[in-house]
Amino acid sequence: MDSYLKANYDYWQSGYTAGNVESWVFRAFGRILKPEFGLSGEKHEKLLDFGCGSGAALSFFDRNGFDVYGVDISKIDMSRCKERMPHIADHFTIVDPTPRVDDVFFDGDFDLVTAIQSLYYYSSGDLETRLISLKKQMKRGAIIYATMMGSKSWYYDNSAERENGLREVNIDTPRLKIKNYFVNFTHSEDDLLSKFSMFKRLHVGYYDARYIETEGSDFHWIFIGRA
Repeated sequence: MDSYLKANYDYWQSGYTAGNVESWVFRAFGRILKPEFGLSGEKHEKLLDFGCGSGAALSFFDRNGFDVYGVDISKIDMSRCKERMPHIADHFTIVDPTPRVDDVFFDGDFDLVTAIQSLYYYSSGDLETRLISLKKQMKRGAIIYATMMGSKSWYYDNSAERENGLREVNIDTPRLKIKNYFVNFTHSEDDLLSKFSMFKRLHVGYYDARYIETEGSDFHWIFIGRA
Protein backbone atom coordinates (compact mmCIF):
# COMPACT_ATOMS: atom_id res chain seq x y z
CA MET A 1 0.00 0.00 0.00
CA ASP A 2 1.34 3.45 -0.90
CA SER A 3 2.34 5.54 2.10
CA TYR A 4 -0.32 8.19 1.43
CA LEU A 5 -3.03 5.52 1.27
CA LYS A 6 -1.78 4.07 4.55
CA ALA A 7 -1.82 7.53 6.19
CA ASN A 8 -5.41 8.21 5.09
CA TYR A 9 -6.44 4.65 6.01
CA ASP A 10 -5.07 5.11 9.53
CA TYR A 11 -6.78 8.51 9.87
CA TRP A 12 -10.23 7.15 8.98
CA GLN A 13 -10.10 4.18 11.34
CA SER A 14 -11.55 6.53 13.96
CA GLY A 15 -14.65 6.72 11.76
CA TYR A 16 -16.90 9.52 10.56
CA THR A 17 -19.76 10.19 12.93
CA ALA A 18 -22.77 11.59 11.09
CA GLY A 19 -26.22 11.11 12.52
CA ASN A 20 -28.13 12.84 9.75
CA VAL A 21 -27.95 13.04 6.00
CA GLU A 22 -26.20 16.16 4.68
CA SER A 23 -28.05 18.84 2.71
CA TRP A 24 -25.94 18.26 -0.40
CA VAL A 25 -27.34 14.72 -0.45
CA PHE A 26 -31.06 15.21 0.12
CA ARG A 27 -31.24 18.44 -1.90
CA ALA A 28 -29.46 16.84 -4.87
CA PHE A 29 -31.91 13.95 -4.64
CA GLY A 30 -34.98 16.19 -4.45
CA ARG A 31 -33.87 18.75 -7.02
CA ILE A 32 -31.94 16.70 -9.59
CA LEU A 33 -31.67 12.93 -9.23
CA LYS A 34 -35.39 12.30 -8.74
CA PRO A 35 -37.10 14.90 -11.00
CA GLU A 36 -34.56 14.97 -13.84
CA PHE A 37 -33.36 11.37 -14.02
CA GLY A 38 -36.28 9.52 -12.46
CA LEU A 39 -34.12 8.03 -9.69
CA SER A 40 -36.87 8.04 -7.10
CA GLY A 41 -36.44 4.68 -5.39
CA GLU A 42 -39.83 3.52 -6.63
CA LYS A 43 -38.12 0.99 -8.91
CA HIS A 44 -35.82 -0.15 -6.11
CA GLU A 45 -32.84 1.16 -8.06
CA LYS A 46 -29.48 -0.33 -7.10
CA LEU A 47 -27.25 2.31 -5.48
CA LEU A 48 -23.60 2.17 -4.41
CA ASP A 49 -22.25 4.76 -1.99
CA PHE A 50 -18.47 4.70 -2.37
CA GLY A 51 -16.94 5.90 0.89
CA CYS A 52 -20.23 5.69 2.76
CA GLY A 53 -18.90 6.43 6.25
CA SER A 54 -21.36 5.52 8.98
CA GLY A 55 -24.23 5.32 6.50
CA ALA A 56 -26.23 8.53 6.93
CA ALA A 57 -26.73 8.97 3.18
CA LEU A 58 -27.43 5.29 2.65
CA SER A 59 -30.03 5.29 5.39
CA PHE A 60 -31.75 8.20 3.63
CA PHE A 61 -31.78 6.42 0.27
CA ASP A 62 -32.85 3.16 1.90
CA ARG A 63 -35.88 4.91 3.40
CA ASN A 64 -36.72 6.20 -0.06
CA GLY A 65 -36.84 2.71 -1.55
CA PHE A 66 -33.40 2.26 -3.12
CA ASP A 67 -31.53 -1.04 -2.98
CA VAL A 68 -28.47 0.41 -1.23
CA TYR A 69 -24.90 -0.85 -0.84
CA GLY A 70 -21.92 0.80 0.78
CA VAL A 71 -18.16 0.40 0.88
CA ASP A 72 -15.57 2.22 2.99
CA ILE A 73 -12.04 1.75 4.31
CA SER A 74 -13.15 2.35 7.91
CA LYS A 75 -13.83 -0.81 9.91
CA ILE A 76 -15.72 1.06 12.63
CA ASP A 77 -17.94 2.79 10.08
CA MET A 78 -18.85 -0.52 8.48
CA SER A 79 -19.91 -1.75 11.92
CA ARG A 80 -22.00 1.40 12.39
CA CYS A 81 -23.72 0.86 9.04
CA LYS A 82 -24.67 -2.67 10.00
CA GLU A 83 -26.00 -1.50 13.36
CA ARG A 84 -27.96 1.32 11.72
CA MET A 85 -29.48 -0.87 8.99
CA PRO A 86 -29.54 -4.44 10.36
CA HIS A 87 -32.11 -5.49 7.76
CA ILE A 88 -29.42 -5.13 5.06
CA ALA A 89 -26.30 -5.79 7.13
CA ASP A 90 -24.80 -7.83 4.29
CA HIS A 91 -24.92 -4.79 1.98
CA PHE A 92 -21.80 -3.21 3.54
CA THR A 93 -18.17 -4.19 3.21
CA ILE A 94 -14.67 -2.85 3.81
CA VAL A 95 -12.87 -1.87 0.62
CA ASP A 96 -9.13 -2.22 0.04
CA PRO A 97 -7.53 1.26 0.13
CA THR A 98 -5.61 0.42 -3.07
CA PRO A 99 -7.90 0.75 -6.12
CA ARG A 100 -7.86 -1.79 -8.93
CA VAL A 101 -9.49 -1.57 -12.35
CA ASP A 102 -11.07 -5.00 -11.88
CA ASP A 103 -12.65 -4.21 -8.48
CA VAL A 104 -16.29 -5.33 -8.30
CA PHE A 105 -18.59 -4.51 -5.39
CA PHE A 106 -21.79 -6.51 -4.80
CA ASP A 107 -21.82 -7.79 -8.41
CA GLY A 108 -21.97 -4.27 -9.85
CA ASP A 109 -24.83 -3.37 -12.20
CA PHE A 110 -25.60 -0.13 -10.34
CA ASP A 111 -28.19 2.41 -11.44
CA LEU A 112 -26.64 5.15 -9.31
CA VAL A 113 -23.19 5.62 -7.76
CA THR A 114 -22.62 8.29 -5.14
CA ALA A 115 -19.12 9.25 -4.03
CA ILE A 116 -19.49 12.10 -1.57
CA GLN A 117 -16.30 13.55 -0.12
CA SER A 118 -14.43 10.30 -0.71
CA LEU A 119 -12.66 10.34 -4.08
CA TYR A 120 -10.27 13.20 -3.38
CA TYR A 121 -8.21 11.01 -1.07
CA TYR A 122 -6.67 9.35 -4.14
CA SER A 123 -3.64 10.48 -6.08
CA SER A 124 -4.36 11.44 -9.69
CA GLY A 125 -3.31 8.03 -10.98
CA ASP A 126 -5.27 6.11 -8.36
CA LEU A 127 -8.31 8.34 -8.87
CA GLU A 128 -8.38 7.45 -12.56
CA THR A 129 -8.14 3.75 -11.66
CA ARG A 130 -11.00 4.02 -9.16
CA LEU A 131 -13.26 5.92 -11.57
CA ILE A 132 -12.64 3.38 -14.33
CA SER A 133 -13.53 0.58 -11.92
CA LEU A 134 -16.72 2.33 -10.81
CA LYS A 135 -17.82 3.01 -14.38
CA LYS A 136 -17.34 -0.67 -15.27
CA GLN A 137 -19.75 -1.56 -12.46
CA MET A 138 -22.50 0.81 -13.62
CA LYS A 139 -25.34 0.01 -15.98
CA ARG A 140 -25.17 1.70 -19.36
CA GLY A 141 -26.65 5.16 -18.83
CA ALA A 142 -26.35 5.00 -15.03
CA ILE A 143 -25.68 8.19 -13.06
CA ILE A 144 -22.71 9.14 -10.89
CA TYR A 145 -23.01 11.89 -8.28
CA ALA A 146 -19.61 12.83 -6.86
CA THR A 147 -18.03 15.68 -4.92
CA MET A 148 -14.43 16.88 -4.84
CA MET A 149 -12.73 19.28 -2.43
CA GLY A 150 -11.78 22.48 -4.23
CA SER A 151 -8.62 24.53 -3.85
CA LYS A 152 -10.85 27.33 -2.52
CA SER A 153 -11.19 25.26 0.64
CA TRP A 154 -9.26 26.49 3.68
CA TYR A 155 -7.65 23.04 3.80
CA TYR A 156 -5.69 24.03 0.70
CA ASP A 157 -4.19 27.01 2.52
CA ASN A 158 -2.95 24.61 5.18
CA SER A 159 -1.35 22.14 2.80
CA ALA A 160 1.94 21.49 1.04
CA GLU A 161 2.47 20.01 -2.41
CA ARG A 162 3.47 16.38 -2.64
CA GLU A 163 3.38 14.20 -5.77
CA ASN A 164 0.87 12.85 -8.28
CA GLY A 165 -1.72 15.56 -7.63
CA LEU A 166 -1.65 15.25 -3.83
CA ARG A 167 -1.14 17.85 -1.13
CA GLU A 168 -0.47 17.04 2.52
CA VAL A 169 -2.84 18.84 4.89
CA ASN A 170 -1.83 19.70 8.46
CA ILE A 171 -4.21 21.70 10.65
CA ASP A 172 -4.04 22.39 14.38
CA THR A 173 -6.93 24.43 15.82
CA PRO A 174 -8.94 24.07 19.05
CA ARG A 175 -11.66 22.31 17.06
CA LEU A 176 -9.72 20.37 14.47
CA LYS A 177 -6.40 18.54 14.46
CA ILE A 178 -5.31 16.99 11.18
CA LYS A 179 -1.88 15.56 10.43
CA ASN A 180 -0.52 13.53 7.51
CA TYR A 181 -3.82 13.88 5.65
CA PHE A 182 -3.56 13.75 1.87
CA VAL A 183 -5.99 15.44 -0.52
CA ASN A 184 -6.20 15.74 -4.31
CA PHE A 185 -7.70 19.22 -4.65
CA THR A 186 -9.72 20.30 -7.71
CA HIS A 187 -8.71 23.72 -8.96
CA SER A 188 -11.37 24.62 -11.52
CA GLU A 189 -14.34 23.37 -13.50
CA ASP A 190 -11.96 22.32 -16.28
CA ASP A 191 -9.91 20.35 -13.76
CA LEU A 192 -13.07 18.66 -12.49
CA LEU A 193 -14.18 17.72 -16.01
CA SER A 194 -10.72 16.38 -16.80
CA LYS A 195 -10.79 14.11 -13.76
CA PHE A 196 -14.23 12.75 -14.69
CA SER A 197 -13.61 12.65 -18.44
CA MET A 198 -14.65 8.99 -18.72
CA PHE A 199 -18.23 10.08 -17.91
CA LYS A 200 -20.60 12.22 -19.95
CA ARG A 201 -21.03 15.56 -18.20
CA LEU A 202 -24.60 16.29 -17.11
CA HIS A 203 -24.18 18.97 -14.43
CA VAL A 204 -21.43 20.78 -12.53
CA GLY A 205 -22.07 22.65 -9.29
CA TYR A 206 -20.64 23.28 -5.86
CA TYR A 207 -21.53 23.72 -2.19
CA ASP A 208 -19.79 25.83 0.40
CA ALA A 209 -20.02 26.91 4.03
CA ARG A 210 -18.07 28.75 6.71
CA TYR A 211 -19.21 27.99 10.23
CA ILE A 212 -16.84 30.03 12.41
CA GLU A 213 -14.59 33.02 11.77
CA THR A 214 -11.38 31.12 12.62
CA GLU A 215 -11.89 28.76 9.70
CA GLY A 216 -12.36 29.33 5.99
CA SER A 217 -14.33 28.04 3.04
CA ASP A 218 -15.52 24.42 2.90
CA PHE A 219 -15.79 24.58 -0.90
CA HIS A 220 -16.57 21.33 -2.74
CA TRP A 221 -17.24 20.81 -6.44
CA ILE A 222 -20.18 18.65 -7.56
CA PHE A 223 -20.03 16.46 -10.66
CA ILE A 224 -23.06 14.65 -12.07
CA GLY A 225 -22.39 12.43 -15.05
CA ARG A 226 -23.62 9.46 -17.04
CA ALA A 227 -21.80 6.19 -17.68
